[in-house]
Amino acid sequence: MKTTSLGELEQQVMDILWEHKQCSARDVLTKLEKDRKLAYTTVMTIMGRLVDKGVLTRKSEGKNYLYQPKVAKEKFVARAVHNIFASTISTLGQEAVTYFVKEIKRLNPRKREELVKMLDE
Repeated sequence: MKTTSLGELEQQVMDILWEHKQCSARDVLTKLEKDRKLAYTTVMTIMGRLVDKGVLTRKSEGKNYLYQPKVAKEKFVARAVHNIFASTISTLGQEAVTYFVKEIKRLNPRKREELVKMLDE
């Protein structure tokens, strides 16, 4: 799976599929149209791109395709965050780590303590 960042509409489509586990493009369109008007072809294009990115699978079901997430949301987020950090550190080096630590220090103490505990796991 190629873990890449998602655009806003791609993220909305993935959220629907992570919630419902399997949907047709028509199902996704119906759920998206609660917030805005979209063309069916737009949703089909987005879902095709998500298949190409390796985050969705599709199988033929009669005249339609059914789409499923290829990876759980938690695993996708973990890979995306890892890629962001790895890229940032390789590009910016120690300065990126220093800035990250400074940002953690700005969190409220309870949240900071939760993050420190996670390091020990």
